[in-house]
This record gives sequence, C-alpha cells and structure tokens, in this order.
Amino acid sequence: MSKKKKKSHAPALLGALCAILFVLIAGYFAVLRPLKQRAVNKVAEKAISHVAEEAGVESSEAEALYSNMTEEDKAVVQDIIEEHADAETMQKAVDLYQDGDMEGLKEMASSELSEEEIQQMKELYQKYVAE
Repeated sequence: MSKKKKKSHAPALLGALCAILFVLIAGYFAVLRPLKQRAVNKVAEKAISHVAEEAGVESSEAEALYSNMTEEDKAVVQDIIEEHADAETMQKAVDLYQDGDMEGLKEMASSELSEEEIQQMKELYQKYVAE
C-alpha cells in the first residue's frame, strides 16, 4: 500500500499572512499617516496662533502667522506637537477643535508642552513678527 503524503498548508498560510501585513502597512501609509499629519498641522497652527494672541496680536493676524512660516520652521513646530501626539492626545485635540473649543486647545497646549517647547514657539513667533 502506498502512503498518501499530507500536503503542507504552511506556504499558503505564510502567503496569506504576508498579504495581510502588506495591506496593514499600506493602509497605515495611505490613510492613517496623512490623517495624523493633517491633525498635527492643524494643532501646530493653533499653537502658534495661541502664542501670537497671548502677545497681543489680533486673531486674524495670528492665524496668518503660521501660513507665512518657512517649511523648516513649520517642521520645528510640527515636531514639537508630534512628540505629544499619541492617539489619545490627538483625539482630544481634534474633538476640541471640532467643537470650536479654542480655550480648551490653549489649556491643553499649556498642560502638554514644556516651558522649553513653549519658549521655542515664542522665539519662532518673534522671528516672524520682527519681519
């Protein structure tokens, strides 16, 4: 009698796992990363606006300040924000923004950012106000 060999399902299973991993990674880079970047960008804009408003700049001028910054300076602000951008913090910031709670965003920035980070943003603000 001849013995029947069992077919191994390992290659098919490994291929399926690789496909799932590929889809998850592609989803992160295609969807989640751009969403996080937009949220970080919006929070960074509001943080700089807050620093400007605290210095007595009108709200409309304060909002324009971030858009006038160089990409390099925007990256500095975004890096500061991203250091605190865990999922919970970003969700809270997005909720506050969507609710129009700018006071809440200001309080959040004050509690989340270190004095050094706030000082760094104030220096960037001064750089663009002096121009």
